Amino acid sequence: MKYILILALLFLLSPFKGAKGQDLNANVRILTNDLANADKALVADLQMAIFNFLNNKKWSDDKIQINEKIDCTFIINLKTQQSDNFTATVEIQSSRPVYGSSYNSIVFRHLDNWDFKYSLYLPLDFQESSYSGQLTSLLAYYSNLILGMDYDSYSQDGGLNYYRKAKAVKDLAMNEAGWGIRDGKNNFNRWFLIENLLDERYKTIHSALYFYHIKGMDLMYKDIEIGRTAILDGLTELKKIYNIYPNSFTLFLFFEAKNKELIKIFSKASPSQKNRAHELLSLLNPYNRNKYDEMLK
Repeated sequence: MKYILILALLFLLSPFKGAKGQDLNANVRILTNDLANADKALVADLQMAIFNFLNNKKWSDDKIQINEKIDCTFIINLKTQQSDNFTATVEIQSSRPVYGSSYNSIVFRHLDNWDFKYSLYLPLDFQESSYSGQLTSLLAYYSNLILGMDYDSYSQDGGLNYYRKAKAVKDLAMNEAGWGIRDGKNNFNRWFLIENLLDERYKTIHSALYFYHIKGMDLMYKDIEIGRTAILDGLTELKKIYNIYPNSFTLFLFFEAKNKELIKIFSKASPSQKNRAHELLSLLNPYNRNKYDEMLK
């Protein structure tokens, strides 16, 4: 028993990093600071189960090489536990490498509230055609979203198949807490997230991701000015969404991942490019307007 507890404690202190995965290279970390008496063995088992589920499942239809796996992180902050019922805030982030550099660009970053059940040694089974539980649905939903946004960053509309898979997960879980159209705050919930990504009115989010990465970030090693211009073109694409619905979840999603990076990119741009970028960013993402003002100083 003492050995098991020591092993559990080591699991809690060390995040899991994917090594022999399929499509995802997922780092899973569970925090228990808000639990008065966390069951260390149970939490360690939960962390390992999530790690294995994310990294050992084949999510895509493509043959993924080791160096092509998508780097992502799930930080799960457990807030309450009553027997096998958990609530948690979960920060999810994925990134992709920038060609010709050692830099990774954040593609997806999102914070969600999870309610789920888990008991010691519970197998995490998932079937695409039927609802198989809250935890596996959450993990499958976000895994497909991560793949969708990553594929979008490499080819025009490349992620649509994975967005459809995420929507299918959402549709099967509709009767559970957190999946409905009225759940969450200000329409920033799982329902609107995936519905907006598949909405024809907001389809330019896909071309914006493509312009930003393939024609922008991936060319900066060769010509910084060409890269910056392409990124401005990507932001201009997003203006089409703003003209339809300024508070679209797709805009929030994009700038949640990119605001810090955009400031770095345009802080050293020419005055005309910097002013144009500041104008677009202040319009499209007013929440971070004060940060964008720093670009002009």
